[in-house]
Amino acid sequence: MEDTVLHQLIERANDLLRQVGVGILHEEQLAVALDLTVPAFREVFGSKAGLLRLTTQHNLQRQRQEHDQLFVNLATPVECLLAWLHHSLQELRRSPHYDYHVLREQYPECWGLIQEHLYVYSFPLLTRLLQEGIQEGQFRSDLEPGLIAHIMMAQMNMILNEAYFPPDHVNQADIYRSVFTPYVRGLCTVEGLRLVSLHFERM
Repeated sequence: MEDTVLHQLIERANDLLRQVGVGILHEEQLAVALDLTVPAFREVFGSKAGLLRLTTQHNLQRQRQEHDQLFVNLATPVECLLAWLHHSLQELRRSPHYDYHVLREQYPECWGLIQEHLYVYSFPLLTRLLQEGIQEGQFRSDLEPGLIAHIMMAQMNMILNEAYFPPDHVNQADIYRSVFTPYVRGLCTVEGLRLVSLHFERM
């Protein structure tokens, strides 16, 4: 199959999963939604797990590219951090039924990709932005960047943990905003808050 066609199928599948959820659809429904026969679906993706792996990889790569585009137009580390948080918040708002707990329980390969993304990409990014922000007087000087980044990774996993926040009863985007907005505000100096006051208002 041509890369362009495969990309389009992954995009369509991703849009469907964002709106309907990961757990509710079986292979036959996914095949119909993508205008494929079941044999064709299995030839392209192998299985539902294969489709989820490709959509997860696609999402994570897209997010990195969008982060790069965001940061090009921002002048300071504190603005980059707030833009990163806002972008992640918007991701959750666009995926109200994504069922991260289903990925963790039933599709460990996909969950592993997300965890790898958090700790191989997001953790170093957060640590660097915090270090630079401290050096430029935008974050408090008494902070340990690596520790704060680790805490933020733990907070993200807590938000996605249905034992704490059952997705049928709470909105993950609202929880994300309630956890990170006051926490990051507390990391900022007066100068840092001045630079990102409008960013906080957008969240």
